[in-house]
Amino acid sequence: MNGETANQKKGNPIVRFFWTNKRRRAKNLYFLLAVLVVVFAVGIGYINAKLSKIQYEDPKQQTAPSSFTDEIYEDEMIDVINSINSAGSLNDYLYQWANNGGTPYSSKNVINVLLIGLDSADALENGGRSDTLIILSLNKKTKKINMTSLFRDTWTYINARNKDTYGKINSSYFFGGPETLIETIQNDFKIKIDYYVAVDFSSFTDIINALGGLTIEVEDYEAEYINRTTVHTIESGPAVKLDGWEALVYARIRKSDSDSDVSRTRRQRKVIMALMDSAKGAGISQLNDALDMLFKYVKTNLTRMEILSYGVQGLTNGWLNYEIQQTTIADDDVFRAGMIGGTSLVLIDFELAAQRIQTAIYGESNITLADDRVIPFQLVSLR
Repeated sequence: MNGETANQKKGNPIVRFFWTNKRRRAKNLYFLLAVLVVVFAVGIGYINAKLSKIQYEDPKQQTAPSSFTDEIYEDEMIDVINSINSAGSLNDYLYQWANNGGTPYSSKNVINVLLIGLDSADALENGGRSDTLIILSLNKKTKKINMTSLFRDTWTYINARNKDTYGKINSSYFFGGPETLIETIQNDFKIKIDYYVAVDFSSFTDIINALGGLTIEVEDYEAEYINRTTVHTIESGPAVKLDGWEALVYARIRKSDSDSDVSRTRRQRKVIMALMDSAKGAGISQLNDALDMLFKYVKTNLTRMEILSYGVQGLTNGWLNYEIQQTTIADDDVFRAGMIGGTSLVLIDFELAAQRIQTAIYGESNITLADDRVIPFQLVSLR
């Protein structure tokens, strides 16, 4: 062993430098440790510089849990939510369902993040309407990520600054920012929203371009509609490359389909999944540019430490490799679209929709559907 060490010292100048004597060995160990500390500090400084671009909610206002770890827990029983069996009007039904005292479903194994796409450049600061609403649910027990799209035109009860209001769900953000929007969604669909991430739509084009564009399937009729109604010209096919503006136009078109908002939410999910695929295959420089673009257009109630913690967990536990499934409330027995008094809206059978969303996210539901329950479609006629 001694002879081998001696040969190594003679044959390798680097080894000889570090291990010639005990004193030098100790000094050089401290030197290596110092280098590692500097590298770590530089890395943390770089990450913090990126995260400093995000608009953070006042930590005192945060009610979201921060104890989500990679540990698997036994799910706790959630109080049962009973059906609404008497309502004199549509608004009466909406008010009762939103204020029935039922406990929103939650699990220590699941984190629900509400993705909010805003409709104006200054909406992060001055309020606006949430043009896109997607609940991103990560279930570490099933190793699945569920994407649930909500219709922006959903007619609902809103507690608008302690005033009972009825309107489209996307106006909740205008009345009280993300807190009122989250309260409305929790009341309607009976699931706990842990965090929100609000993104100004104007950032999408730059982010997508920084990643080199998106590859997505475009149907013939979708391409024809975009080419006919916008200044953009795109092709159709199973794998079409779109730049930022083209992807944004694709995600926002509504009137190319008879089901309007249903297909619109489907396209939004496709764009997000394609964006994730682009991020996975992007180089360091591309990711750096995309993050610079993204973070300055983001507002969230996540803290920096939570973002760092979830980032480490995501890397070590392979969250990006989880199976992605999609949930919609577009079945004929769940929603109706039409006009009431000149307003275009979507009516939702919230009890049935909430039960299905809970089951998709958690594998079970705490909502019981009584035979004599009120169904909102019976309370009003849509044109």
